[in-house]
Amino acid sequence: MKKHIKYLVLSTMICFSSCDILDEDPASFISPENFYKTKGDAISAVTSCYAVNRTNGDTNRNYVILGDITTDDMFPLPNNNDRVQLDNYQHTSQNVILREAWQNYYRGITRCNVAITRIPPIPSVDEELKARLVGEAKFLRAFYYFNLVRLFGKVPVVLTEVNTLDDIVYPERSSVDDVYTQILKDFTDAEAVLPLSYTNADRGRATKGAAKAYLSLVYLTRHQYKLAADKAKEVMAAEFGYGLWADYKDVFDVNNEYGKESIWDAQFVSGPSGQGSNLIAFFAQENNKVAGRGFGSFQPTPELYAAFDPTDKRLPYFFTKGTDNKWYCNKWVDVDATAAYQSDNNYPYMRYAEVLLNFAEAANEDTGPTQEIYDAVNAIRTRAGLAPLENLTQDELREAILSERRLELCFEGHRWYDLVRTGRLVTTMTAAGKDKVRDFHNVFPVPQIEIDLNNKLNPQNDGY
Repeated sequence: MKKHIKYLVLSTMICFSSCDILDEDPASFISPENFYKTKGDAISAVTSCYAVNRTNGDTNRNYVILGDITTDDMFPLPNNNDRVQLDNYQHTSQNVILREAWQNYYRGITRCNVAITRIPPIPSVDEELKARLVGEAKFLRAFYYFNLVRLFGKVPVVLTEVNTLDDIVYPERSSVDDVYTQILKDFTDAEAVLPLSYTNADRGRATKGAAKAYLSLVYLTRHQYKLAADKAKEVMAAEFGYGLWADYKDVFDVNNEYGKESIWDAQFVSGPSGQGSNLIAFFAQENNKVAGRGFGSFQPTPELYAAFDPTDKRLPYFFTKGTDNKWYCNKWVDVDATAAYQSDNNYPYMRYAEVLLNFAEAANEDTGPTQEIYDAVNAIRTRAGLAPLENLTQDELREAILSERRLELCFEGHRWYDLVRTGRLVTTMTAAGKDKVRDFHNVFPVPQIEIDLNNKLNPQNDGY
């Protein structure tokens, strides 16, 4: 069985006891003052911060729903009203998927705040390890806030630990600029202290390269193109050891996890521990034997498949045809996963191919076409067996890069963010037949249950 970060029940319970569960008379309680004493305590605290990264919904299904089902790339099986609402742009603040996303990300932020506060005073942990662990927690806090601000716009920025009822405050929503200021600070702090890589059981933890890659994406999202391009180029430097697999069969092979194309993944491990993924069941044809039983919940649109050149080498690795003659996602196949929650496959949040595309998009916006930009995009196209791009105008290259993002990163939860970032959500989704989409859909509504608990979250986002 492969080894990587274990999401320990003990560490999860400890963080809950110190910040998530505010029971005045808990049946079982470990005081934070009594827990944060050793190196093992510090590592467990940060390990619990990672747990939310793999449970945003049912093993990342909500990440896919919000990033892809809401776009022209995928549609849901019509057996879940919350997913259908999002697909048709008729969602409201009562949507359960939006509520889960908000709550899970803030659960992660809460745990990160505890780790960032509690680890530095532990006398038995050496300073280098303390810095690394706090850096990991800051990376994760930035990652959670980055997703929140892109989904919901203005959100509360909470940076302090809450461990008693007396500490509870009802925060207001911070401006989008202020949220991004904190995100950039946390990723920058993490970048300064995280290692280039890990070995053995620590593989999968946040690295310096991951922090730099996300700084590039944050700058790109903020339209700070030179900063985005420069930061992506740092990740492309030889010292980081990233690269593209020559053959697509190796890109998503479960045996190549933590390989040269992997930058930041949600971690899963098969076996009886309950840490396996069931995401492949959502992509598989309904009642298919994949993972014990496929759900058919997430299906590619015919238009996405048609967007690929028929000679594209990605087609047989990205798609599989069902017995119903429809196409299904084939990126995360684990032939050993014959039962639910047994898939070993990690889910990629950021891989090296995206860094190349982030660089290309940012640099083209900054300077217009250059050979360096062509080289970045063509590395991906050449692997796919496609002719290289050349002699394009800035506008033509912009369209080609965005098209390449759609194809290369399909089913990885990026499409909605790309459409919003480039101002194309309404036009693209209207052309795809979603006539309910409007400009206000560039953010989602704050979950109504959160407003009911904290009226300082008012006013609701426009349009909802």
